[in-house]
Amino acid sequence: VASDLEDGLGSLLDEKNGEIKVVISTLPAAAEFELPAWMLDGSSSRSTKPIIFDVNYKPYNTKLLLQAEKAGCAVVRGSEMLWEQGVSQFELWTGRTAPYKVMKDVVLENCLPKEEDN
Repeated sequence: VASDLEDGLGSLLDEKNGEIKVVISTLPAAAEFELPAWMLDGSSSRSTKPIIFDVNYKPYNTKLLLQAEKAGCAVVRGSEMLWEQGVSQFELWTGRTAPYKVMKDVVLENCLPKEEDN
């Protein structure tokens, strides 16, 4: 599958001088999905590394996010998306300013790995 992706998508990107700027993963963490190395290793003609969005908030670190961070990609975790969505919904529904720090702290308290998880 990875070689098909490289031959197909990689060839198309090279042909069109294109770049992958964003990757959004909605796969469950149990899928243990990782990107093909050619998308992240900088060995192609593409000059930028994609920003990786992974909607999972548990576990905090998925295989995809660990791979992306190791490759030097910017990442946006599901926990960040969760509290930002919550803040926006709170403000939309109540017409009041959301307690951003409180909401962020609660999400992180429940999403960050606990010491016994390591």
